Amino acid sequence: MASGTISSPGAGNTGLDVAGIVAKLMQAENTKLDPLTKQATSYNTLLSAYGNLKSALSTYQSAIKGLTSATFSAQKSTVNNTGTAPTGSTLTTDAFTADVNTDDATKIKSQKLQSKGFPSSAVFNAGDSMAIKIGTNQPVFITLGGDATLTGLRDTINNSKAGVSASIVTDDQGSHLVFESQTGGTANTIKITSNNSLSDFAYGGASDTTTSVKQIQAAQDQTAAASGNYDISISQLASAQKLKSPGYDAGATFDTGILAIKTGANSTAIIKPASNTLAGIRDAINASTDAGVTATIVNDGSKSHLVLTAKDSGAVNSVKITGTESFAGLSFDPSATITSPGITPGQAFASGALTLNVGGSDITINPGVTPPATQPALADIMAAINTAGNGAVTASITNDGTNDHLVLKPTGSNSVSLNGSGDYTALTGNQMGQLSAAQDAKLTIDGVAVTSKSNKVTDAISGVTLNLSKVTTANDKMSLNIANDNTGVQTTATSFVTAYNTLVKTINGMMTYTPAANLGDAGTSGPLYGETSVSSLIGQMRQALIQSVPGGGSIQTLSDIGISFQKDGTLASDATKLLKATTDNFAGIQNLFTSTNGIVTKLNTFMTGVLADDGMIATKTNGIKTSLKINTDRTTAMQARLNSLQDSYTTQFNNLNLTLANMNSTQSYLTQQLAALAKSTG
Repeated sequence: MASGTISSPGAGNTGLDVAGIVAKLMQAENTKLDPLTKQATSYNTLLSAYGNLKSALSTYQSAIKGLTSATFSAQKSTVNNTGTAPTGSTLTTDAFTADVNTDDATKIKSQKLQSKGFPSSAVFNAGDSMAIKIGTNQPVFITLGGDATLTGLRDTINNSKAGVSASIVTDDQGSHLVFESQTGGTANTIKITSNNSLSDFAYGGASDTTTSVKQIQAAQDQTAAASGNYDISISQLASAQKLKSPGYDAGATFDTGILAIKTGANSTAIIKPASNTLAGIRDAINASTDAGVTATIVNDGSKSHLVLTAKDSGAVNSVKITGTESFAGLSFDPSATITSPGITPGQAFASGALTLNVGGSDITINPGVTPPATQPALADIMAAINTAGNGAVTASITNDGTNDHLVLKPTGSNSVSLNGSGDYTALTGNQMGQLSAAQDAKLTIDGVAVTSKSNKVTDAISGVTLNLSKVTTANDKMSLNIANDNTGVQTTATSFVTAYNTLVKTINGMMTYTPAANLGDAGTSGPLYGETSVSSLIGQMRQALIQSVPGGGSIQTLSDIGISFQKDGTLASDATKLLKATTDNFAGIQNLFTSTNGIVTKLNTFMTGVLADDGMIATKTNGIKTSLKINTDRTTAMQARLNSLQDSYTTQFNNLNLTLANMNSTQSYLTQQLAALAKSTG
């Protein structure tokens, strides 16, 4: 772009101020950009306002999503002890707590189906189809566009929006296609019709025994816990089994034999330590996925003990350990006994020695002689062990019909082993000490005996989880009351009102118009003032709030529970009327808000549509962005024309400046010539 001035040499004339003249001219021309600039500012303000509106609507939807059926049918548990404590004693406190509606018994569940197993080479043919129907919805038809593997079929189903989610699980029977309804409840079960290569996926219902598709999870509706008062006593808490090995010196090694651990119904785990130390055994046990125990090492000051704890409590999760050779000292039988191999009745033990080890301490066994035998018999050994064991172990003899067996039963938590040489070798045996037994929780509920492998009892009272912590006494009279949580429902209803009012106040702030204080001055307006789509949105939300919802008896509308509109469009709640409603018709409140036609249900659906990729907010935002793009293009074009005009002005005035400079030079020359001529003729 040309700029500045051009002056002729000589004469000292400065010429025109081209830059100043052009600047003055362009100042006037640039006003043509003002409407476009003002329009762009308006678009950006509106775009920002819709962004804020979207944020407010998203926050509101998050709030109402938290208002589930469970929150509007809240129940509470109360634990009391009304027993009488003898003088000088106290009643048991905190024997248990109760969680209401947290277990699977009351939760809504979606139906899940699983096909038969297919080999990885299975191919399903192009053109074959299936129809998937969810509840009373219209079926969605799926046709393969080309030959497909099971993975391809899964992806086709997931892309069809048929109302199910498809996944693949693989086991030793092959790969299975799993269908899960995307909507829970018994009203949303799956039916599949299919043909040709897809015929194995047909499913007519849970009673259909001809299909190769099986139901792996039944649909379940959300229910409430069983309200009522329950008398509960606890006689035993569940515990996990804990075992302790004999003590080992720091340099002990485990070079030969095997170690096998079986816990409950787990597979037997063969432990293969990376090193032959006690620490190596510990690490190998903890790395095992089948052992069902965790291992630690405890040092008593002189020797180290391997301590094993079952991962799960309950008698069903008892531990059995078989150790041979170097690992023999780690053996344990769930019956906590050591049984010798068969001994011929009357057999004498003529030579060798016998040592009993209890908790790491060796005791030499010296059996006496019972006439007329000349050498100790098994009965003498039993008597000597019972005397030497000092109550830590009990010895007995059993007979299997042919042979006798020496049986040792530890009575404490110490490990026990019997080591024999010579004739006593056959009596050698080992048993880890049991620090705590694997046992079930035992309790009674309204006089009915209940056992549980865990102190978390989930299936005794429908919808209630009992968390046991203490054993009760005969003086205790514990009761559990499950009742409607009227206060909780009132809090939830108040949260509903607060969330709506927050949204309305935010929108009103963006749509207000404030007249000017002085006549003739312009008023001020919010960024969304005059936006009819926003007014329509508020109107539709209001309509959802004043609708009548059938099925709730005396409660059909918000006004029935004391919630009504105020003049400014917000909601107000009458606490007294709401409390009466929760007392008189608790179920009606849940129906009003969260049934299929409930207010929260419909509002949530409406919000999802408004905030969708093709919803009102996206449509308006995209329209504004398009207008802003047009404005930007027009501004760019206008700026280009103005730049061209400025260049033209600069060129024109530079040329004029040059012409004036030339004229000044000519004038000076002529003046000089005329002056010279006058002198010559004078």
